Amino acid sequence: MEKKRLLMIPVLAAIATLVIGGILSTKAAVSDGYNITDGVLHSYIGTERSVTVPSSVEKIGAGAFEGNPYLEEVGFAGTVTEIGDSAFRDCKALKSVTIPDSVKTVGNSAFSGCSSLSSVKIGEGLRHLGTAAFADCDSLVSVEIPADHPYITTEGSAILNRDGTRILQYLAGAPAGSYTTPANVSDVAPFAFWGCDNLKELVVNGMSRIPDQAFSNCTALENVLLQIPTNEIGVKAFSGCSNLKQIVIPDSVANIHESAFEGCPENMAVICSIYSAAQRFADDHFFPTAETPVYSIDYVAVQSNDAAGVPDDGQYASTGNVARNPGSTSAAYTDASSESELDRLRITAEGVVLGNSPVVSDRAYVQVDAGDLKVNDASVQAAADKDIPDHAHYLDLTLSFFDFPAGTESVGDFAFARTALVRAALPDGVKSIGEGAFYHCDRLSEVEIPASVTHIGKNAFTFTPWYRNWMDSAQEGELLIVGDGILIGIKGEAPEVLPAEVKTVADGVL
Repeated sequence: MEKKRLLMIPVLAAIATLVIGGILSTKAAVSDGYNITDGVLHSYIGTERSVTVPSSVEKIGAGAFEGNPYLEEVGFAGTVTEIGDSAFRDCKALKSVTIPDSVKTVGNSAFSGCSSLSSVKIGEGLRHLGTAAFADCDSLVSVEIPADHPYITTEGSAILNRDGTRILQYLAGAPAGSYTTPANVSDVAPFAFWGCDNLKELVVNGMSRIPDQAFSNCTALENVLLQIPTNEIGVKAFSGCSNLKQIVIPDSVANIHESAFEGCPENMAVICSIYSAAQRFADDHFFPTAETPVYSIDYVAVQSNDAAGVPDDGQYASTGNVARNPGSTSAAYTDASSESELDRLRITAEGVVLGNSPVVSDRAYVQVDAGDLKVNDASVQAAADKDIPDHAHYLDLTLSFFDFPAGTESVGDFAFARTALVRAALPDGVKSIGEGAFYHCDRLSEVEIPASVTHIGKNAFTFTPWYRNWMDSAQEGELLIVGDGILIGIKGEAPEVLPAEVKTVADGVL
């Protein structure tokens, strides 16, 4: 028995040696800073300033380097195919990243909050760039992407999908204070503008829907101009824009989510038409409203400057001078009430002022001294088309006369709203006049509506001298019946029984 005990001691000692050795070996691996399992780097807890991910790694796991205060530069072996969500989030010292061709996916918030990150190169293999991948990177002005990259591209200080229809990320370090979304952009990724602390003015160039969280947490943003045909503002689209002073919302916007302006100042001015969805939203949320801008915006022509986030598209762009509070000492920031109801656009070429233009909602109207040049009487000859589209001439303050061509069958919603029309003679054959078609045409005193018209939308002629003159001259209980028996106005109380000549009643009359 004694011999058996002696024989077992070396065996137990050998087992103990193997176990302890394995533990020591594991500790040694972790002490190098890496925790790697089956090709996944789960965490790095080292203190090196410059790190090269080992060649055994195929995926950088979620949060692997998150919050590391030492890391300044990281390199990847050609084996890495994925950088996980928040992998390098809040690595405040990180300055430089080169993403190799092997990487196909960069996860959500992968490098967000890397405030020192100023150099990023992205390889040709990338197929997916996650939401807010480079959000809140204050030092990031540009990203190097191959010109022929099949999935992503850059324009100015924005990363877009290859066809340029979606903004994936606007670089927070872009020095330009103003940005206009490119005309072909129809979508913005959530949190794409998060932390853009230099952005003070935003012009959304006719995007049909302002996506959820698209412009959230732009804490320096002061002035926003939405343009037709924007029709919806999504969930928390501008939430956290704590310095937003003014937003211009066109009549085309029909839906605004309850949380769209969550966290914005209580005194944010909503510039919109009365009876519009924006007016109703503002009233429900106690935002002040106005029909003309409260703060003026001084636009000037600028030279192309990619580094400043200005695309070289050959077009005039705004500089980023944004309206501030009334009384500001800066010449670029003036209270509209001290100058004009309209903002002014100064178009310059080599220092020579070519003209001044009122800027209202989405349009600028050039006013120049023509000298001996013959200028027409601000009339417009319509194209030979059966339908005049919705918002076709909305807010065109240069439009005084319009020749409706024979064959016109419909006038769209708000087609001539807020123009300078003085006369509207609709030709025989017109069947439909849309909602607000001539709304607030403040000079419109002559209107001819043929018997062919069978439909007139709500507020089609509201706030026009023509309608107001009838109200002032009509007798109590008198009806305004036009077209093919359409009742569009009642002076005082409505009669209990409408006369037989009334075939339809326009929306909002009764």
